Amino acid sequence: LRHLAAPLNSKAAAAASPGAAVTVGRRPFSASTSTSSTRRYPAAVITAKAEREVSNRARLRQEVANPFAVVRLWGSAAFSAQAGVASLVAMSRLAASIANAPGADTVQQSAQTLGIDLACLGVLAGIFLRERSQEGKRLQKFEREEALSQLVVELPSGRRAQLQDIQGFARLVIVSAGSSELATAVKAAEEWRTELSERAVIVVPVTQGSATTGNPEEGETIDWVSWRGEKLTDNEKPFLVKPVRDEEWQRWLGEQKEEANVDQDAMVWISLRKDGRVRSSGKGSPNWQRFAQTIPVDKGAWGGFLDGMDGRV
Repeated sequence: LRHLAAPLNSKAAAAASPGAAVTVGRRPFSASTSTSSTRRYPAAVITAKAEREVSNRARLRQEVANPFAVVRLWGSAAFSAQAGVASLVAMSRLAASIANAPGADTVQQSAQTLGIDLACLGVLAGIFLRERSQEGKRLQKFEREEALSQLVVELPSGRRAQLQDIQGFARLVIVSAGSSELATAVKAAEEWRTELSERAVIVVPVTQGSATTGNPEEGETIDWVSWRGEKLTDNEKPFLVKPVRDEEWQRWLGEQKEEANVDQDAMVWISLRKDGRVRSSGKGSPNWQRFAQTIPVDKGAWGGFLDGMDGRV
């Protein structure tokens, strides 16, 4: 028993030390900033081990979302191989028919058999190639969402959390633009703050380029000083969170723009569901009014029940 209690005591001591993990069962938006409930994250970029974990989680999500994809992929591959062998046999029989070999079928029968085998081979090979292409696209989609869940934001209380810690509690809307455009978009969201807060919407403004470049007097900027003084209760969610390590956010957004053939300087937004999946995205400033009118309210017995069905925004 003494040997079994030793590792448990060491874990308890680690939880009481600064930088310990968040207490299980605590809501991620608690206003408390004590060291026992603060999670520390390394300043370095995602390591190779973390990337492998992201890829493994993406593969698991892919298998759950498409349980019969593997069956279709390898089943079509096996049947394609059989159709290929049958086509080779039919070709040899057709050659024997043309050469008037003893016991050979007529040329018409051999040609009909070869045509059927080749048609089956073409259909099955097409299914295999389509499933393989879709498997790669689905895996890339899940990997992007898993990589996004590893990014870090800061709450008004000063506490930092990864997006995966907020999943299940909030619907994030990521907005990326220049400082002036970003401030204008946040100001427009403030007009619908009550309605958006009832729907658990949290805005994540990501400044394009370096936040220190440019003349701040040329346009509006987000007042992070007033934001940090915002007081929240234990059950209250912040309306605005601050991205941490902007270069990682900009790198992730840049990859999405490059894949979608969107200009790197364009203003974009991405809306997430509670489970971290991308609901939708677009260019320009988000239509906050449409968010407030179409996303289900996060209260009552049906709060969040329709979250997987609100794909219009």
